[in-house]
Amino acid sequence: MDGPQFFASCLLSTDCIRAAQLYADLFQGSVLRSSPGHSEILFSETARVIFSRESEECPVFPGTLVWKIEKGKIPTFSDLLLKSGFFRERVGSLYDSFLDPWGNRIWLYFLDESEKTL
Repeated sequence: MDGPQFFASCLLSTDCIRAAQLYADLFQGSVLRSSPGHSEILFSETARVIFSRESEECPVFPGTLVWKIEKGKIPTFSDLLLKSGFFRERVGSLYDSFLDPWGNRIWLYFLDESEKTL
């Protein structure tokens, strides 16, 4: 390894156990470790998300994750997010934006027909 390698994205939570389980359930991830102050989820071999509770030793802020989704699946998945405590922030022509209970942002980026095989 010549230089740093990407390890994870970090999001804010006041309840990292709940946040990890919520995101693992919604986005088909595997919870690697989970405690009230720190949780890690793996979504693919290289897509790790860490939830941290803010403290003096851990300055963390809300963040944004972008997920690809087929446009026809948006209504059902949006309903699932809303029932899970998310707030719909914006409806757009390219993506919809939601805020989770801790202020982290989720963009559901719409795939068009040509992107489905990417």
